[in-house]
Amino acid sequence: MTRTTFKHACAALWGPQYQSEAARQLGIGRSSVVRYDLGERSVPVPIADRLGDLLAERQARIDGLLVKLRNGG
Repeated sequence: MTRTTFKHACAALWGPQYQSEAARQLGIGRSSVVRYDLGERSVPVPIADRLGDLLAERQARIDGLLVKLRNGG
């Protein structure tokens, strides 16, 4: 995962000021998030996988809401 993809994924989940919440949700220190943002460290596969899981969960919730919205609910 590139640092740009990491930043975009985190911002999509937690907004532009995502660093503290990303650290909490990913179970890592805020300093690690900063290092990934700056490209000082590569995003480890387990962190990238967890981020992908969180994005998929969010997408599923959004998809469900869209179906309800389109069906008048």
